[in-house]
Amino acid sequence: MSFSTVAAVYDRRQSGNRNIAGGHRPLRQSDCLTASKATLWVILLLLLGSCAQQKDLGSFPARNISIIVPFKPGGGFDLQARMLAPFLEKYLPNKIHVVIENVSGAGGKMAAVQLGRSGPNGYTIGLIGLESIAFMRATGQLADDPQNWSWLGQLGSEPLLVAATTGSGLKSPADMKSKNFRFGVTSEMLPSAAILCRAIGAKFQPVHFDGSGEVVLAAIRGDVDTWVFSWPTAIKGVRDGQGKLVSLFVVDKARLASVPDVPTLAELGVEAGAGVYAVGAVSRVIAAPAGLDANVREILISAIEQAGHDPQFIEQMKHADFEVVTAGPDTIRTKLKAAVEEFARAEITQ
Repeated sequence: MSFSTVAAVYDRRQSGNRNIAGGHRPLRQSDCLTASKATLWVILLLLLGSCAQQKDLGSFPARNISIIVPFKPGGGFDLQARMLAPFLEKYLPNKIHVVIENVSGAGGKMAAVQLGRSGPNGYTIGLIGLESIAFMRATGQLADDPQNWSWLGQLGSEPLLVAATTGSGLKSPADMKSKNFRFGVTSEMLPSAAILCRAIGAKFQPVHFDGSGEVVLAAIRGDVDTWVFSWPTAIKGVRDGQGKLVSLFVVDKARLASVPDVPTLAELGVEAGAGVYAVGAVSRVIAAPAGLDANVREILISAIEQAGHDPQFIEQMKHADFEVVTAGPDTIRTKLKAAVEEFARAEITQ
């Protein structure tokens, strides 16, 4: 019985106590008991409604959660998602499993589209590259405005590192400006690499590859002269390069504690604008589709934040050459806006 039904019954019973022979009959004890019963019904229904609401809030998650990763297994996004999963399971209020779903293709576009089309119920989230999403938005590849997505947190924001082959003769941005060179890129890195070359004043001659491993192998063979990735991926490539690869610079305003011997772009005489730094990183952010319930969103944000500050998770990330750099939804939206504006100004096409 609903609240309105109870109220209607109560009104009918009360109306029966009025206008008898044009007047009012005396109030009886049974009338008081009837009114009291109706009042108790109303209170009981309100309490039951409150309990049901609390039960709904406490039921999430009631089943497994999927994390969409925009690239094949084995890459940086995949590794971080797999390290994050058990810690999300640890901090979510109910015992469920967090599973990884690799959706590769079109430089992350396939994953972004699938994420956008999934229901806003909290059971499908994505670990995606903010800069890639910004480029897709700036070039009209995304119908939905990612500013409206439910942003949940950030795992890391890794400045880009440019490396070169020892046989290329490239040792600085000045060399890149004065020489012709082949720039090995993936679809994810192409937009940022183009903007970087423009800031340096170098001619951009991209050579396309499907993944970072292929770029490194091509550099070792001498098929490309230089390349750029997030600093952990780039440094790993240099270390695996059999002495044929060397780090040139990082796209940041200060040297990185993890690679203190690698100079910054600014140190080497390039005065890059704020837009270059807005797209000169790989920011691994977590999102859900627009329209996510506020209570579900807060549960996910809390679990991600706790996982990001868990000492064991931080140590595992560090062991894999990743640095945890957390950020909240508002910071992510600000970074996204700046990156979209920079890519739109550059008018880059793939």
